[in-house]
Amino acid sequence: MAFVDIELSDSYWQSLEISQQDIEYLYTYLLEKEKPLPSIDLASALIQERIRIEKKNLKEKQQKNGDIYLPEKTYAVGAKVQFPALNWASGEVTEVREGSNPQLAGLQVLTVALETGESRQFAANLADHKLNQALFSDEDGSSTSAEDVIDAYGDEINAKLEAKLDENKDLVRIGGNWFPKSLLIEFNIGHLNLAEAVLDMYSGGPLPVEDLLEQIDVETDDPLELVKFSMNYALQEDPRFDEVGPRGIVKWFLNRLEPEYVREKPLQLNYTNVDYDRSALDEDMLIAEQRLDDELTIPDPKYMRREKGNQVTVTLNYPHWRVGTLPLTAYTRPFFPTALETPRVKFTLIDEEGEEISAWVVRPHNYIYGLREWFEAKELIPGSIIHIKPGKGPGEVLIEAERKRTNREWIRTLLMGADGGIVFAMLKQNITANFNERMAIAIPTTDSLDELWKRRSTNQKPMKKVMMETMQELAKLNPQGQVHAVELYAAMNCIYRCPPGAVFSLLASSPEFAPVGDLYYRLSEQS
Repeated sequence: MAFVDIELSDSYWQSLEISQQDIEYLYTYLLEKEKPLPSIDLASALIQERIRIEKKNLKEKQQKNGDIYLPEKTYAVGAKVQFPALNWASGEVTEVREGSNPQLAGLQVLTVALETGESRQFAANLADHKLNQALFSDEDGSSTSAEDVIDAYGDEINAKLEAKLDENKDLVRIGGNWFPKSLLIEFNIGHLNLAEAVLDMYSGGPLPVEDLLEQIDVETDDPLELVKFSMNYALQEDPRFDEVGPRGIVKWFLNRLEPEYVREKPLQLNYTNVDYDRSALDEDMLIAEQRLDDELTIPDPKYMRREKGNQVTVTLNYPHWRVGTLPLTAYTRPFFPTALETPRVKFTLIDEEGEEISAWVVRPHNYIYGLREWFEAKELIPGSIIHIKPGKGPGEVLIEAERKRTNREWIRTLLMGADGGIVFAMLKQNITANFNERMAIAIPTTDSLDELWKRRSTNQKPMKKVMMETMQELAKLNPQGQVHAVELYAAMNCIYRCPPGAVFSLLASSPEFAPVGDLYYRLSEQS
């Protein structure tokens, strides 16, 4: 018997819901394969299974409702026939007569009483007709292929599938691969102690599981992929180990040997949320806010700057300069490695001289850590300009300070007064890199400033009061007593971590600050 080809519509895949039956099928599929598989492979297997089921259902329907109408065939009175072109309506042949077209020898005309109650006529014994071509046999495949569906809807289906797989406690995911938990090979505490010793010899790591297994010397007849997956799971469940590989690569590091600011957010980057009215920001403020590229700012595509070429430019603020970090934002994130699950990713930065810098992506807190020594070697200051671009190899990131001829220039300089307060002065400083004039602030010594941060961490002044004190100091550097909003943001972050939006909002909505145009403000007579 011939069958009409199956075509699953776009809406079928767009509205696809992952059922528990689908998950059970994939569970069995993994058991049969005997190896962990990535989500996209499981999605492909599920799509193939859905096509098979729909094809089977269609065949059963076709067999149940009679022969499929094909113009080339002949039919007898009483025959049951179904019509794909009529949404699979079926009917019974009530009359067969000869056709009256002399150009079509042997043409027959069928009268069919359809199940809908109407009676219609159809041609038969007609060899040349397009409806004769819409067939496949039992041995043929479906015209809907899993490859085509993955190309068109793979991301959507994969996201739905991963959400459903995550709900299943019998399935484990490591590095994007899945496998039944009950079939994992068990590694005991002795194996894990040896893994810790190996990582200790390599200064904590990172090492892939293959290197650990070589030195632990595990003897097993199980497939290598299953052994690696099982070991990865055992390491994941032990708090001594941290998975630090980028997306698709599993690497391990000893938790206790990770840098302090990889595990914990540094004081200077720690922001206590302050409620502020964003509606107070005018368009110039919104543009300035986005261009400052602070990780505390929510991206707004309408006001984001357009980068030139395949690189991004970052201007250091004091907190990032002091700690040795870079902000992880909508601008910078695409240049750095990421991961599916691990919160920290170990990778290598390369500077313009080919020097390798060991660095970390700290995903929960949105920063890149490990640049303090490099900042010092390049003699950078808050306000220095840095360029980031992709390297030649996968996962390679290039970093370069925007260099300039060393020169002594007048720069806003932060000093600590005898009373422990901050003082700003214009002093000459040696400058080796280009800087943003509104963000540039020289810091001759950080010890006293660090103490100020520690004291204020437990007894912080209200933000508006800190702003007014800071603005009062900055105003002394301008004959008109005016301060630009970006300059105030940069100075504020030397002593108080805050996003630009919070600073701008207070400037725009508080009577203590008087606007004088072009984002310049002065203290009003009410202050």
